Amino acid sequence: MPPSPAARFTFARGNAAKLASLPRYLTGNLRTRFATRDPRLWVFGSAFGLSDGALALLRAARRLEPSVRLAWLVGNPDEARRARSLGLDWAAKDSSEGFELTASAGVVAVTHGFGDVNRYALRGATIAQLWHGSPMKKLHADSPAALSLGPLNRFPPARRLIREAYRRGTRRISLLPVASETFVPFMCSAFDLPRERVRVLGEPRTDVLFRGSVAGRRAAARELLERGVPGLVGRRALLYAPTWRDGEPDPGVPTDRQWRRIDAYCTATDSVLLIRPHPLGVGSYGHTSRHVRLIPPTVLPESMPLLWGIDTLITDYSSMAFDYSVTGNPIIFLAPDLEHYASTRGLYLDYATVTGGRWRQDWDGVLDALENLDADAAARERAAGRSAALAALAHRHTDGRSAKRVAKHLAELTLRA
Repeated sequence: MPPSPAARFTFARGNAAKLASLPRYLTGNLRTRFATRDPRLWVFGSAFGLSDGALALLRAARRLEPSVRLAWLVGNPDEARRARSLGLDWAAKDSSEGFELTASAGVVAVTHGFGDVNRYALRGATIAQLWHGSPMKKLHADSPAALSLGPLNRFPPARRLIREAYRRGTRRISLLPVASETFVPFMCSAFDLPRERVRVLGEPRTDVLFRGSVAGRRAAARELLERGVPGLVGRRALLYAPTWRDGEPDPGVPTDRQWRRIDAYCTATDSVLLIRPHPLGVGSYGHTSRHVRLIPPTVLPESMPLLWGIDTLITDYSSMAFDYSVTGNPIIFLAPDLEHYASTRGLYLDYATVTGGRWRQDWDGVLDALENLDADAAARERAAGRSAALAALAHRHTDGRSAKRVAKHLAELTLRA
């Protein structure tokens, strides 16, 4: 599968674009310097479209504050169609209307960066950075990779400028909700925020993992999966979900021989391997069979509603491990590039602590682990125990009301502003 235009994004390209846009930032700051912010107007945006935490927060804000105007800023025609289908107030983020909405809003909510909305009109807003997962890998100013400028790295002034741009930008964040105390110091450091702005309110994006009965969650997730994946009905679902590697190919792609072994394993166990590349990821997943299905976000936009329908997760350094752990099902960690990744991107948590000291180097190791889980009840119990321990580390709130908590806190912030 060739990479999409989004997949070609790298930190170096993004940071170079930020530096090139400095005149627009200055102009936007001047235009919004004396703007009046309306606490009854909230705008939302997300690099992943109308989904995930921002959409959950919008819906919670609508229930909490029915008289508030809630507007979504879209980045392309597909998002505009989705906004219309959901009956949302919307505008193109880079249009004059998008600028005016962002410049007037009392609350602005994003999931990735300020470019989720109109990045040039944020001065004076109450900004909620919802982020898009509890971090295992280092973020923003904590990661050398995140501050890369490519060839411009040779010039110390450019490096200092981009680091200061990150710091000055993220200091404007008013609220960054996290799922547990574990992640508070990481987010404070990455975004240069005081602890009072990083609150353990839970992540709105994960509310769907905790609502209703376990049987109901699994049934709903299976229905979504079976509707989106041909041939899955009645079969076991395995999910491979690698993280983003800043434009580098996924080193976990199976070899031809390993693809054949995957097919043989799935035939013997009546399983399907679902591959969900990171939306910004690069990987060659060209193998096709009735046992291997690609489910990119273009097919199934949101990950969280699917997780209870997955029988085993295979991942590397992705925050999905923390999300999936609440199901109690096994997680197999595949980390063929651990040393390289830890030295270039960096990890907040000791990988042995996260994984229980067990991870695989390639797909032969993954298949060995799957076969062991199938054959050994004690191994399955140990895997369930590791998932439970990871869930306890990663989630304080398990009531499915994190979006409501975040919306309430934002409403209180705007009253104090």
